[in-house]
Amino acid sequence: MLLRLKGLIALTLLCLAPLAHANLQQLQTVHEFRSEGYTVGTYLLIDNNLFERVREPGNRESYREALSRMENLLRQMDSPPQLRVPFDTFVDLIRELEALPGEEAHYGLATVNRIMKAHGALDEATAAMYEELKGAASDDLLTLHQQSLETSQILTLYQNNMFSSIGVYFLVNKEGLFETLDQSIVARSEQLKKLYPDQSGAFSRMEKQYQFVQPRLQNPLYDWVPTIAAFYLQRNIETLNKMAREQIET
Repeated sequence: MLLRLKGLIALTLLCLAPLAHANLQQLQTVHEFRSEGYTVGTYLLIDNNLFERVREPGNRESYREALSRMENLLRQMDSPPQLRVPFDTFVDLIRELEALPGEEAHYGLATVNRIMKAHGALDEATAAMYEELKGAASDDLLTLHQQSLETSQILTLYQNNMFSSIGVYFLVNKEGLFETLDQSIVARSEQLKKLYPDQSGAFSRMEKQYQFVQPRLQNPLYDWVPTIAAFYLQRNIETLNKMAREQIET
């Protein structure tokens, strides 16, 4: 009887393992979809910042590529309506901005504001789906995701700081928000080194890259470097997301 019970337990665990793995993969997909949303927001804000004298075509290419990746990720999830509807609204507004004549598009801050508001709605919907799925994930994986997310958020917030007419819709905008994110990222970097001692070298490199742009993030009006900040922090985000994928695959 005992042997039969043990056999049934083992069989149940074997049946549940593929389901748990599928849930983790879906969680990772949702996280990366959310991450790409911030990439779109970051490069769209850079592309439409009036302090940039030359409008570099590479910024538009970057957010278009991120939109394409979001579309692919959405299809992998079978386009759930709670994400598809706000995503399509987000894309339609971006296309509306791009359709404006040259100079009018560059000064179309009212449309940029609507786009960032749509991003906030999409991010909220994605966060809700993530919350529903995260129960199957380990604390280690969730910590990687949170570091990636907050790095995305502080980068987009930095780009947003140069727009007096555009609101912050992806977080509750309150006094000291930037400093809170900064402190959280720094503290979590130390935590991740302990959670993943075999990856300490990678975390040290990410830490150095963050420290390189950190003074500029803290003083945007003094030393405005939007593309440099995006270059280094996007590298960190991509590395963190890759680590998370590898953890699920092993």
